[in-house]
Amino acid sequence: MNIDLEDELAAGMREHTADLKPSADLLDRAARRNRRRTAAMASGTGVFALAAVVAVAMTALGGTPAAPPVEPGAPPAPELLTVAMVQERAVAALAADDVQHIVSTVDYRGKTEHGEWWFDQVTGDSRITRLQAPGGAVTMDLWQLVRDDKLTMTQVFHDDRSYLVLERPLDGQRPPGPAGSTPDELRAALQRGEGYTLVGPEDLAGRAVLHLRFDFADGSDELWVDAETYRAVRRETVKHTPDGDARNRLEFEWQPRDDGSLKPLAVKVPDGYTQRQVPPVDGPM
Repeated sequence: MNIDLEDELAAGMREHTADLKPSADLLDRAARRNRRRTAAMASGTGVFALAAVVAVAMTALGGTPAAPPVEPGAPPAPELLTVAMVQERAVAALAADDVQHIVSTVDYRGKTEHGEWWFDQVTGDSRITRLQAPGGAVTMDLWQLVRDDKLTMTQVFHDDRSYLVLERPLDGQRPPGPAGSTPDELRAALQRGEGYTLVGPEDLAGRAVLHLRFDFADGSDELWVDAETYRAVRRETVKHTPDGDARNRLEFEWQPRDDGSLKPLAVKVPDGYTQRQVPPVDGPM
């Protein structure tokens, strides 16, 4: 996003708030300047950024801009996005039965925990891996597999080379997936009454995304979605507590459901590990 374009759009919004009509050639000048500066960009990212910026500006202005004159050879006019459109498309993108791969980082009380999750939306199977650091040594693996209305949990402790197996009936219930990241939870967040606000378009590690934000009494919830597919790319929640902020960041990857993406969900206890004995309990689990 170039600074001159931001300045011109901001000027238009200031005129509107002063009950003055924005300059008639505001958007025309901004569009022509952006096209000149991004003509060499074959990817079209600049055109998308202009569309999103104009959408945010006109939402603040409370109106819909008149289409500027089309120059010969100019690309098609960009679509004007609203927060409702982004939310609707992000919800629709959650309908696919992809396998989720999630990298998580949790900061609380001066401590940082790293994890990696896989979740199969079809079966409800999941795997949670605890890491010393991103890409570092694995300290714990937990598989949760659903078969014949029964949940089997296999937890592997790599520090002392042991593992534990627990089973319990599901009684028709579906086990929960990774907190805050399953399609159901993302869908519920996008459809809640208050809704997100559209912060605007951003570049996230070279990827064009749309940034949504929701502020509540004791924290915030931010979501970044891909600018083309509207799939969730990142979610970050912050909760204010007496002991400081608890921050949870989730980075999403959506993989087609095939043998390769399902492979991490197959339980694998390393050779030489000792099974821990589970003490008996009274009554049903």
